[in-house]
Amino acid sequence: MHRILAGISFSVSTTMAAMFVASRFPGMEIPFPYWIFGFCTPLCISTPVCIIMNRQAEQKRRLNDKLRAALVELRQLAEVDQMTGLLNRATFLRRLQEEQDRQPGTCLLIDVDHFKAINDGYGHAMGDRVLKAIADSLRATIRSDDLCGRLGGEEFAIYLRNMPSTQATAMAERVRQAIEMLDIAAADGTHIRPTISVGAAHADGGASAGASADQLLQRADMAMYAAKANGRNQVRLAA
Repeated sequence: MHRILAGISFSVSTTMAAMFVASRFPGMEIPFPYWIFGFCTPLCISTPVCIIMNRQAEQKRRLNDKLRAALVELRQLAEVDQMTGLLNRATFLRRLQEEQDRQPGTCLLIDVDHFKAINDGYGHAMGDRVLKAIADSLRATIRSDDLCGRLGGEEFAIYLRNMPSTQATAMAERVRQAIEMLDIAAADGTHIRPTISVGAAHADGGASAGASADQLLQRADMAMYAAKANGRNQVRLAA
């Protein structure tokens, strides 16, 4: 409304100012009816024009807001695993490399034990419920600024920023215990108690470290397979 009034005022005042300047010249006296006409004409013309322009500006603003919201949603869809809400593999690897180059930390690679048996015995819908519950537990256990992603299937990864291996191993153990305490009821009344095997690998950080995110994950992967080979449901630290 303020823009409409400002536009109308500008149109009328400009016209009246021009008529006033013109009336100051000799022989250019303007009769009073012309003053009324000079006031009413820009008022009648500028009012609908300003209203239309204001509506168009409001429509553009709403469209821009929708476009920004759509871009945010598209970015989230491109970066987030849709089932668990965690970072997807590509985004996790990219951000892992960025964090690893910036500061030291420890990467945890997590694999759900006997997940195929859950899918085979209870169906894929139940398997999805288990994965979602595990993702929620991971999110609730780690710090808010740590990276957490689903690499695919039943495999997850966490990067504990600026955390030495000793503290990271303790954190990994808390993560393992949190998953072990999950109790997910199946349709037939049975209860699923998932467990995980965790491999941990420390990164020194900084460009001089020279290790890529893939190499760090490979070390964590080897430690995770060592945990599985040793009986599962445990944490192993890479050498």
